[in-house]
Parts: sequence; C-alpha cells; structure tokens
Amino acid sequence: MTPVPTTTQLLLCPVCSRAFKPNKNQNCNLRRHLKNIHNMLPTMRPRKCKWDSIPDGRIKDGKVRKNRTRKSNRLWARKVRLRRKVEEAALVLCMLSQAV
Repeated sequence: MTPVPTTTQLLLCPVCSRAFKPNKNQNCNLRRHLKNIHNMLPTMRPRKCKWDSIPDGRIKDGKVRKNRTRKSNRLWARKVRLRRKVEEAALVLCMLSQAV
C-alpha cells in the first residue's frame, strides 16, 4: 500500500477503519463498502447523498420524478429572478449615484 500524504483527509470506515481517499466517488465507495462488507442498512450509516434519504434509491415513478423536477426548476427560476432584480437595483443605484 502506498503512503498517503498527510495533507489529505481520509474517509474511514466506522467499523473496520479502512481508509478511502477523498475524491468525487469515494463517499459512494465508502457507502458501498458499508453495505456489501458490513451489511449495514442505509438507516444505520450516515446519509450524505440525496438518494440515501429515499427508501428505494432513485425515483422510478415518472409522475413523482416529474413533480420533483418541476419543483426544482421553479426554485431555480425564483433564485434567478431574485438575482436579476438585485443586479438591476444595484445598476439603477449606481447610475443614480453617478448622476448626482
């Protein structure tokens, strides 16, 4: 096994203390390790992924998926509209301050 630099923070299995290097997929690898090796259910280990909170993983029903997507899109659109309003207000204030 190659030595790991001390600057990286390792993800440790809470049962056997096996180390996982932190990169974009290692959280999934740690969860998979807990599930396959230690037979831990999702409720017994910490939930770090949005799919872990759903009992059967990803949503399979088209109607539910569509409603979740709509809700997410509405939230995103609301945030964008608010950001644009703030930017426009800041621009107007900047123009008014330059006019005086």
